Amino acid sequence: MSSNLAALDVDAATPAKPASNYRYMAIFLIAMAITVNYIDRVNIAVATPTLMTVLGLSASQMGVLMSAFFWSYTLMMIPVGALLNKFGPKMLMFYSCLGWGLVTVMTSLVNSFGSFLAVRIGLGITEAPSYPAAPRVVSVWVPKRERTMASACFDCCARVGNAFAPPLVALIIVTWGWKASFVVSGMIAVVYSFVWLYLYKDPDEHPKVTDSELAYIRQDEVLTEEGQVVVKPIPLAKLFTYRVILQLCGGYALYMYFWTTFNSWIPAYMMNVCGLSLKSMGFAAMFPYIAGVSMELLGGFVFDRWFRRGATITAIRRTGMGVGMIGGAIALYLATHAAASSPAMAIFWLTCSMGIFSFGASNVWAIPTDVAPYGQAGGVGGVYSFVGNFGSLLGPIVTGIIVDTAFGYNGALIVMCILSALGALLYMTCKYERLEPTY
Repeated sequence: MSSNLAALDVDAATPAKPASNYRYMAIFLIAMAITVNYIDRVNIAVATPTLMTVLGLSASQMGVLMSAFFWSYTLMMIPVGALLNKFGPKMLMFYSCLGWGLVTVMTSLVNSFGSFLAVRIGLGITEAPSYPAAPRVVSVWVPKRERTMASACFDCCARVGNAFAPPLVALIIVTWGWKASFVVSGMIAVVYSFVWLYLYKDPDEHPKVTDSELAYIRQDEVLTEEGQVVVKPIPLAKLFTYRVILQLCGGYALYMYFWTTFNSWIPAYMMNVCGLSLKSMGFAAMFPYIAGVSMELLGGFVFDRWFRRGATITAIRRTGMGVGMIGGAIALYLATHAAASSPAMAIFWLTCSMGIFSFGASNVWAIPTDVAPYGQAGGVGGVYSFVGNFGSLLGPIVTGIIVDTAFGYNGALIVMCILSALGALLYMTCKYERLEPTY
């Protein structure tokens, strides 16, 4: 065995690369699903100033509409996690992507607060499987040594959607009106649902996955004599009895408060505080997310390399989430001081905020794969997302309320900074070890 390893120029702790690499295709497919998902989410943020004028909505009402998506999205997390554990992601993601595409198209028909509220709730229901499905895909396709980068690849695609949707949606609104923006983005999702259905398979079912790649994927798992992975499932209800799960969920709720509020209100902030036009805002809003994509991929590379050099998963996750959430909060605070006097500097600090935040966020969706039993990351991801998305639910509403007070936009952003720092503390005091059943 040692002579074979020497011939491959690797050490005993570094498994040889397999003959096939279809795990990369699996990550690409789920990453593209997240990209399309976020294009359909972000279009409302870009269209917010137009919709508030056309439908006569106040900032508080708009905050409710932004939040309504997360009412149903959050409530669906537990059943979605159970379905992923039982059936896997293939068909669930197909119906999800097809559904959210059709609901996005239907958004073009809204003509009142009530009808808008209904489609936002429908969008939350149909988009719910996407993020819990992503760590489920990573957990069965990727070994630990590659998981931070794999998780960064799909999570950074939320930033890709945010980067390219603003100029695209702004251009469509200026050229054809706000309704066309929802039709175009919705049809992209409808088409992609069939791409996913045709191409995605789990590794056991994929005809082109070699034995060497399957062994490489499963290098961290305990196998039976027949070569099957030993699975120790934990019922979803039992997950709430683990302190580490509750602590991680609390940290994720504060992470999502920051992330969702940034996505929902920064376009309006750029127009109303920084004084940009709709078209200028569409392009300026790209910069934070371009930085986010680049920095999250860099984070995936750095933290995976650190793991291969001997760092523990706990040290990596604590460092990553602490740097990202505290550093992002500091840069956002600096943006509030620059906004009135220098819009360019405000955009610079907003870009720094999302870049630093995203560098740490390369870890955020690797966490369910760290702590979940094999094949159960969909369930852990569902619970993580269920509790965490209460931050998403509250963020737009609380921000809208603060914006309507004397504290204004800058006061709302300072609240984001404080909560992000608290979330970092929760992540920095956790242990990231695989859960064992307690029964």
